[in-house]
Amino acid sequence: GPTSFVYTTPLGALPEGPAPDLKTKSFTITADAVIPEAGASGMIFTQGGFTAGWGFYLEKGKLVGVHNHIDFEHYRIVSTEAVPTGKVTLAMHFEYDGGGMGKGGTITLLANGRKIGEGRVEKTTPYKFSTFEGQDVGGDSGTPVDPSYQPPFSFPGTITRVAVDLKPAATAQAVQ
Repeated sequence: GPTSFVYTTPLGALPEGPAPDLKTKSFTITADAVIPEAGASGMIFTQGGFTAGWGFYLEKGKLVGVHNHIDFEHYRIVSTEAVPTGKVTLAMHFEYDGGGMGKGGTITLLANGRKIGEGRVEKTTPYKFSTFEGQDVGGDSGTPVDPSYQPPFSFPGTITRVAVDLKPAATAQAVQ
């Protein structure tokens, strides 16, 4: 199937079936955005909800990547510094460990190609995230994937493009 997905407008509740399959593989989510001078808090990309899934967002100006492992464990990586304001390219790379389903990996957060955060996810959800949640860009139309925010958690700046690139575990390359 496809390995690259591009979204150029806000998106709400795309069902999990036609959405990029983020399970048991490495992937990168890249967003081109304009951040207000005052900074921002809001969702860039989410897939799933309170039962399981991924989130990539800004919180008080810092970049956040989260994985909800079937609502038993929440892995939350926060950048060590605020992202720049104005035009910016933000990315969350997940490097899957491989070796079977539901294994862990490393989240790397980047702003304009520079690493600003990194952390471990010990377990990932190997199966369907939810039977009723979807994928969103620019907000969260369902339940929160992480309890630190409340939907709709709309992005206050402008997102001009979000790209999701999938990399099978056997051929994935780490972000430098």
